[in-house]
Amino acid sequence: MMMKALTLLLCASAVSVSAAELDFYKDVYPFLKSNCISCHNKTTTKADLNMETPQLMIQGGESGPSIVPGKSDESLIVKASQHKDDMEMPPPNNKSGAVNLSPAEIAVLRQWIDQGAKASVQQERAVVLKAFSASVDPIYSVAMTRDGRYAACGRSNQIFVYDLATRQFIAQITDPSEKNGTAHRALVQSLSFSPDGTRLASGSFREVKIWKLETAKPAASSAKTASAPASADLIKKIETTGKMTVLSHAMSTDGKQVVTGCADGSVRVWDVATTKQITELRGSVATNRKAAEMDWAIAEQTLEQAFQKSEVTRIEAQEKALDVLLGKAKEAIVTMKKVLPEKQKAVPPATEAKAAAQKTVDDIAAKVQAAPNGKPDAALVKEHKTAQDKLITAKTAEVSALAAVAAAESNVKDAEDDVKRITDSKAANAKTLAAVNAAMTTAKAAQDKAAADLAALKQSLAKTAMKPLAVSFSADAQRVMSMFDDGTLRVWATATGIPIGENVANAAATSTTITSAQDGSFTVTKAATQTIGSAPRWVLERKIDQKGLFADRVNAVRFSPDGKTLATGGGELSRSGDIILFDVTTGKATQTWKEKHDDVVLCLDFSPDGKLLASGAADKIARVTDVVSGKQVNLLEGHTHHVMGIAFRSDGRVLATAGAEGSVVTWNMILGERKKKIEGWSKEVTSLQFIGATNQIVTSAGDNRVRIVTDDGTDVRSMANLPDYMQAAVSAPNGSTIIAGGEDSMLRLWDSAGKELAAFGAK
Repeated sequence: MMMKALTLLLCASAVSVSAAELDFYKDVYPFLKSNCISCHNKTTTKADLNMETPQLMIQGGESGPSIVPGKSDESLIVKASQHKDDMEMPPPNNKSGAVNLSPAEIAVLRQWIDQGAKASVQQERAVVLKAFSASVDPIYSVAMTRDGRYAACGRSNQIFVYDLATRQFIAQITDPSEKNGTAHRALVQSLSFSPDGTRLASGSFREVKIWKLETAKPAASSAKTASAPASADLIKKIETTGKMTVLSHAMSTDGKQVVTGCADGSVRVWDVATTKQITELRGSVATNRKAAEMDWAIAEQTLEQAFQKSEVTRIEAQEKALDVLLGKAKEAIVTMKKVLPEKQKAVPPATEAKAAAQKTVDDIAAKVQAAPNGKPDAALVKEHKTAQDKLITAKTAEVSALAAVAAAESNVKDAEDDVKRITDSKAANAKTLAAVNAAMTTAKAAQDKAAADLAALKQSLAKTAMKPLAVSFSADAQRVMSMFDDGTLRVWATATGIPIGENVANAAATSTTITSAQDGSFTVTKAATQTIGSAPRWVLERKIDQKGLFADRVNAVRFSPDGKTLATGGGELSRSGDIILFDVTTGKATQTWKEKHDDVVLCLDFSPDGKLLASGAADKIARVTDVVSGKQVNLLEGHTHHVMGIAFRSDGRVLATAGAEGSVVTWNMILGERKKKIEGWSKEVTSLQFIGATNQIVTSAGDNRVRIVTDDGTDVRSMANLPDYMQAAVSAPNGSTIIAGGEDSMLRLWDSAGKELAAFGAK
């Protein structure tokens, strides 16, 4: 009896549960999302059916409503899930991995429909970010300052910064509010330095952070050491070998190198064991910047001349074609004018013949009319019929003669119009060609001036009157500092010879003491104490993470050329591609372009003048948008998979896009059409960037390569056989260095010839 009662109780409970009203998003949506919505959503609406909401399912698709509220037996979605009426959903062997609904899921679906297929409120998904495994540290993004000095990469949820001049790790950027000393809670998806290198933007899950560069002060407790002097014999040998006079010198702490300040104004580093010169250090940060500007100008004008030369080639080819057409048009005029008089001469006889035939018909018609009782004899009727036939023939002959004249005159006019049009085109081409040649002359003059200025700058560095009165190595020998006789302090990177620090003279120096600290800084003591060379650091300036602002990961961040605007790209996977522009100073959104793409935005780049923003997305489309109006300027279709990278050439005339199908497409932005499709990758091309003011493009790819090509498809070089999938690569503007990172977590540095200079792992 007790068992029977328990059974009845359980049955009653089951009935109560099954009779409860179901919630769409809680009870139905999960299994629809797993097995149906991948093919029936806003972006992919197979059979014109979207199943993301009850309203859309009631609206239906090609076969009508997919659900009939209150009538599950009549609902197509139920029939398809039960494989009835020749319907089978999801289809077998589908690419989405969808499986048939289970009997229990079908029962829930039927019950929900029978209850009226009511909508419900979708609860916002709560995302709980867990700590990353130590093995999860891929590099998804890299960035380099415009001067090529600093590089940054994102590993997992951390950001690391490197000094490419000294080839050293210098900082791990952290947000004090994050646990475990990280930059973000989730993976770092995107990085971008501002044009002046003073800010770094990073994108992650639903947030963007802007970091500000600050010059770190040397730690008060940093132990300072003075470089030891070298032996007199060593200095004498160096003077003999180098044929110079040494004014000052210092040994490295390990005793393997010696730095000398020489009477010719140079600072030189020598190998103690061989007394061979390792490097010569000249110039300053300012002169290095000027040299970089001149290098850019030379490259820019080279690119300009190449473009104008291609315009000359295009115009000359067009001129040849126009000359052929002009010749044919003139020939047609001569031919038509030659035959026109004959055709005109044939018109009067034809007109006279028609008039005569008409008179004959009229005369015979009068006789027919005058016949007794209105009944002409058969001979007269026959004569009338014959005259009418001749009249028709005469009229046809006249029409033909007139048509022949009209055709000849029309042909002459058309040919004369062609001559005018072609002549006008040739005149326009002549003006364009003159402008092109003038532009080429201007570009050549600018290039020559930049080259001459660069040569003069280099010559001035070799003939400086400044004398290095004191020199010193840093504690790790990666930096060299010199105090000159006018009081100027300069610091160079030992490995590259690049100037990395300078204090302008404020008083002439006669004697000085230089000490170095473990943080790489130098302290100079004379009348007053100066410190130079402290490592920089980036501090959090702003966090942009307002609720609802970013739907998901921020896959792309990019500063405008003037550094005042930050563009971000992301969206909701398979649903929307969103772009938001922010004022860098205030952090406020200035433009919000929701659903600019049909799938998540993966890459962004501003045009050189900052007026346009190019975007690439998972919807296989690249778009170019006017920044001020938000209006689309170009829609570029040429990829069959995600557009993973996008970049403008420095002159803005060419845009390059990287596709996950393994190709790069370049686009003529003047015409808005495809210029070249470049192939040769076996996996996804994950990023690309134009190298400075050139037509060369550096790319990273999933086939373990960093490859450089020109925008017309010519191979330049490849850094191949890398250990793992490469996610991102960028180049210094002058092409002197390239960095790239990927799944193996190593940030690699190459020179312009493709020689690996360094490989940085997590510190």
